Amino acid sequence: MANTPEEFPVFTKLDERQIALLRSRFKAYLNDFELNCGIANTITSDSVMMEIYERIEKRRIYFHIFYNCKMGELNEGALMCFWIIKLMPFSHQSVPANELNAKIALYLLINMLIFHSGKINKKVNISNSLNNDLYYSFRFRDISKEAIMVLARSMII
Repeated sequence: MANTPEEFPVFTKLDERQIALLRSRFKAYLNDFELNCGIANTITSDSVMMEIYERIEKRRIYFHIFYNCKMGELNEGALMCFWIIKLMPFSHQSVPANELNAKIALYLLINMLIFHSGKINKKVNISNSLNNDLYYSFRFRDISKEAIMVLARSMII
């Protein structure tokens, strides 16, 4: 077992397979966002999205090294939300960046929860009040990735 920094390999660029997998999950969670939210023609920064994918994979390795477990779909989705909020990869000419990215992060979170809960035969518990509070928090508050992970788990009943 490794326990000094020199014993760990350096993180390398993601290969095309890893990128394709993350990209497909991301697209599945954001299915029909523009149609359902009435915001068409959003612009996505590919370089920022690559950074998000890389940070998610680094956290996956972190879970493996420090917790000896897999990160899991809920935590991955929560990380996607967190990095969208922090790095704001989406833009639109008539929507403020923090508003757009908060909406996308919330949409992604809810879709991810619905998708995951369907796989385990459970339901998502998200009231209008919670929805509004999350949107406000994603826009204006400093919310940690760990907090979003806990929220995601607690919203499945």
